[in-house]
Amino acid sequence: MEMEASTIDRKDFFRLVGVSFGAIVLQNCLSGCSTSSTPEPSPTIPTDFSVNVNNANFTALRNAGGFVRTNGVIIARTQQGGFIAVSQACTHQGTAVNYVASNNTFFCPNHGSVFTSDGEVQTGPATKPLTRYKTSYDPSTGDVRVYP
Repeated sequence: MEMEASTIDRKDFFRLVGVSFGAIVLQNCLSGCSTSSTPEPSPTIPTDFSVNVNNANFTALRNAGGFVRTNGVIIARTQQGGFIAVSQACTHQGTAVNYVASNNTFFCPNHGSVFTSDGEVQTGPATKPLTRYKTSYDPSTGDVRVYP
C-alpha cells in the first residue's frame, strides 16, 4: 500500500508561517505590556558592622579612591580621606556598583546608572537612590564602622 504525499502550495505555506510568526510576536508584545513589573532590587540592610583597613580583605581602603564590597555595602575612601558607604546593588537591576574616585560617584557597569556620593540618582536608568550608611573611622585601630 503506497501513501500519497500531501503537498502545500507556496501561498498557503507563507500564510501559515506568517500567522505563526505573528502569534509569537503578539505573545511577546503582550507579555511586555503586563501591569505587573519586575520589582527593583531592595538594598540589603546590614546590621552595624566594622571592617579594619589592616585586614588583608580591606587594604584597598588604606588609599584614597579605594573601595571594597562587604555585607551588601560598598565602602569607599574619598580623595579627601573620608569614608562613604552605600548599598552595593544598583536599584535598577541589582548589579554591584563601582566607586569612581575622580568624580566621587558610584557607577553601575551594567546599564550606566550613576549615583552621587550620597547615593542619589544622577543618571538613569535607575530611578531609586542607593541606601546611604553612616561611617566612622578610628585611625588608632584602623576600624571603619558602617551603620544605619
